[in-house]
Amino acid sequence: MKLGDFIEQTLEDYHTRVLAAIKPLTEPEMIWRPNQESNSVSFIFWHVTRVEDRWTNTFARGEPEAWVRDRWSDRFGLADGDIGVGYSVDQLAAFPNLSKEQLQAYFESVRGDTLAFLRSLGEGDLDSVPDRSPFPESPGAVSRFRGFSLARMYRQLIGEADQHLGQISYVRGLQRGLNK
Repeated sequence: MKLGDFIEQTLEDYHTRVLAAIKPLTEPEMIWRPNQESNSVSFIFWHVTRVEDRWTNTFARGEPEAWVRDRWSDRFGLADGDIGVGYSVDQLAAFPNLSKEQLQAYFESVRGDTLAFLRSLGEGDLDSVPDRSPFPESPGAVSRFRGFSLARMYRQLIGEADQHLGQISYVRGLQRGLNK
């Protein structure tokens, strides 16, 4: 199996599992937070999609992210540069109540960009190192991600997606119990 095929299958597995995890949730369950310092399923799903958008479009493609390009920020009522990192308790409390349909539409748009880019890569392209950061507004991130190859980007993206899928499943389980 080629590495690109493995990455695509792994991303498709995440796609299936995250949508299955949120499918039965009601809107109140999507926005529920275990406590004031915790994230809701809605927030987590939005954040991980924002991160994928940044990795794919800003870092890998060197193009405007879907969030800005397609005006998702306007549709969600959030700032262009917002990615959901470092939120205060007040910011979490003020986060908009996004519907599953909105979140899924944004996710599908970003995932389309991700897969189109992955499928466009030729043999050896995964070893290329873009000279940019997925988070150019953060000096620490610029330094941390310097020298990342496209293969390393996908490793980071897959790890982040699975981490947040676990969080989504946990918050869902707190509300519904096992397999409900």
